[in-house]
Amino acid sequence: MKNVYYLSDWKLDKSVSNAERHVDVSIGLKYPEPKQFIEFKPKERIKKIDQAYKTNLNKLIALNLFETYEITGTKKRPNGVRAKIKYNKLSLLNRLDFISVVSIMAVDKAIHIKKEKVAVDKYFCVKMTVVIEFEGISSKKQKIEKRFVIIKAKSSEDAYKKLEDQKNDYATPYLNSDGRFVRWRIDSFDDCFETDINNPKDLDNPQGVEVYSKLKSRKIDKPIVWDERF
Repeated sequence: MKNVYYLSDWKLDKSVSNAERHVDVSIGLKYPEPKQFIEFKPKERIKKIDQAYKTNLNKLIALNLFETYEITGTKKRPNGVRAKIKYNKLSLLNRLDFISVVSIMAVDKAIHIKKEKVAVDKYFCVKMTVVIEFEGISSKKQKIEKRFVIIKAKSSEDAYKKLEDQKNDYATPYLNSDGRFVRWRIDSFDDCFETDINNPKDLDNPQGVEVYSKLKSRKIDKPIVWDERF
């Protein structure tokens, strides 16, 4: 059941019939498809979305699947329910196209299996400032490089630590064509971004893969109003 989550976290007592077993669930309704509201003004779109949620909520309740239920969200925009349902009716919920997710909260006559969380390596992009230093040369301007490095780590802190441990390797001097020693020294770690890369094959995506992002605002000479359609 692709839309039902955490069901495998429960070990069922097989002496109890699933027709008699109750399950506490949290059900989320799908956000309406935005394209259907293109022709409406912004405020009217909000009303249409609210109404779509209410319509789907009424469709869900009308199925009479629940022993008890409590509506979640707000009065204007109910986005789901917390309910008690018979175990053997879960598959019916999974078939409804207006439901986004069903989370299992508790199961009667079942033991909750505690799963140990294991830290998984992810790919992080670390932004750093590197200073380029030349032996014996004094200047009022310092050459620097803004460098972005992809590294596999368990967290941002782990990514920083791994690169911190390699600082001396980065700064190993070498001789340039003038016979002077040069070194590229990491001056600071400026930011760390968790990428969408899960494995190296993701880099083959023809649409590319985001490795760094930072939101900013900028001044423009003339206000721009976007009124394009989808």
